[in-house]
Amino acid sequence: MATMTPRERIEAAIRCEKPDRVPISPILDFFCARYKGVMLEKFINDNDLGRELLIQIFDEFGGWDATYQSTTLNEFAFGLTLPMRMKVPGRELPPDMIWQFDEIPIIEVEDYDFAIAHGFLPLWGKLFPKMRPHQSPAQIPELIGAWNGQAIKDTQIWESRGVQCFTGVAISPPLDFFSMGRSLNEFSFDLHRRPEKVLAAMDAIIPGLIEAAVGGQKMISQATKWGFMTNFIGATRGSATFISPKMFEKFNWPYIKQIALGLLDAGITPLFHFDSDWTPLLEFFKDLPKGKCVLEMDSVTDIFKAKKVLAGHMCLMGDVPAALLTLGAPDQVTAYVKRLCEEVGDGGGYILSSGCSVPIDAKPANLRAMIEAGKRYGVYN
Repeated sequence: MATMTPRERIEAAIRCEKPDRVPISPILDFFCARYKGVMLEKFINDNDLGRELLIQIFDEFGGWDATYQSTTLNEFAFGLTLPMRMKVPGRELPPDMIWQFDEIPIIEVEDYDFAIAHGFLPLWGKLFPKMRPHQSPAQIPELIGAWNGQAIKDTQIWESRGVQCFTGVAISPPLDFFSMGRSLNEFSFDLHRRPEKVLAAMDAIIPGLIEAAVGGQKMISQATKWGFMTNFIGATRGSATFISPKMFEKFNWPYIKQIALGLLDAGITPLFHFDSDWTPLLEFFKDLPKGKCVLEMDSVTDIFKAKKVLAGHMCLMGDVPAALLTLGAPDQVTAYVKRLCEEVGDGGGYILSSGCSVPIDAKPANLRAMIEAGKRYGVYN
């Protein structure tokens, strides 16, 4: 088989075809700072520094097929998708501690009616002062402009090095949006106490969510050479870890499907970054078009069962466990990656990655083993 470019390799995997080698794209953020001895307070407040550290790690560890993101996320970027307060290093936390989500209710019961009446963007604007009390709503245009400008700048720098950015624009399905903002406890009660109100609010915000994602992707694509290969759809609380398959079918799957089809209609590849356990729900993903989406797992979902269920239908991505990268030995990482390449990569339709982010305290030798094993055992012949 002729050698492919990294872009060709990834595109073939997304189509569930067999490339020359399993493509590789790990998620790296706080690991870069700790490995390079940079304080986290500085790391999250200097996006140019985040990008430069990513580039250094990419080069030091031999490179891979696409940088997962172009830089690190900042506090405002998280607020675009998850209506939650954050405790950040250097403010509420010590300067070298990982940031934390502060699960207190931001969304009140009456906000469901506001969402029904006004839709997504007005709701987000209403919630912003509660999410980021230290920032003024008058700063929103400036903050959005700065974040968009950073994404364009970073993507252009990666592209000048011949490296594709795998994903960038992010959204969450309505269930995760309301659960994060309402708090897990209160939202769980809402699903039973006022289910029709919750559904009506979800129906009201879904068009705005899709519109925001499509608009963000088009902006990046027009301003850069390649743009992002996928649109990140992040979800956790709509999984089987939190709700039953029956509730999933009613409260989550219709909206996940709408988002996926809306992105596909705009020519955008949906990337389902789905943490926690989706194993009992894998059959639902057969409802989506073949060879058009990526399902990325964090090692809680059984990726080997996912292969059996979705082989030839949906590209799978993941899932070297965080615990293995942190506590394991290089030969253990190598053995697991070999199994992933041979079983999940069988016949194509697989992208090797970490199970969510490479942990801040992962052993550098384990990350190196993961990359090298993917290149060694992922070759199709």
